[in-house]
Amino acid sequence: MTNPVDPTTRPEPFQDGSLRDTLAWVLHSLDQPAVASGDWIAYEVDAKRGTAVALLTDPTTPLARLRRARILWAALRSEGERAEDRSMGSRLAIAATAAAYLFHGERISNHDDAALLAALRSAIADDAVPAEVRLMMQMAERKLTGPIG
Repeated sequence: MTNPVDPTTRPEPFQDGSLRDTLAWVLHSLDQPAVASGDWIAYEVDAKRGTAVALLTDPTTPLARLRRARILWAALRSEGERAEDRSMGSRLAIAATAAAYLFHGERISNHDDAALLAALRSAIADDAVPAEVRLMMQMAERKLTGPIG
């Protein structure tokens, strides 16, 4: 016979609602698999923020994490299992570039202005990209095309 489980000493994933978080993640993955792939990468880069939206729209996200996320999302763009994953990888990689420029004033890609604007505008027009990320990219677009000074 086994002893009753003491709730204060139960092993993960049952503490702190992590099973609930895991199940929510699974349901999110089923509902929006391409966004879930981007979120998985965001979580690996910054577990505190945990989603692509949170990582990309938080002005305090460190530049090094945006660089790392961009590299991983670019890899998803080229190596994603499905077309939706590859497309979302491309969109999120450009979003990381936009966030670095908007929040840190740094360029983290080799895109020239024309290529960056074209990529931003294409991603902004894609309804599959979360609305908060599209808004952040619009702000980066405005900063990029704004007056110099």
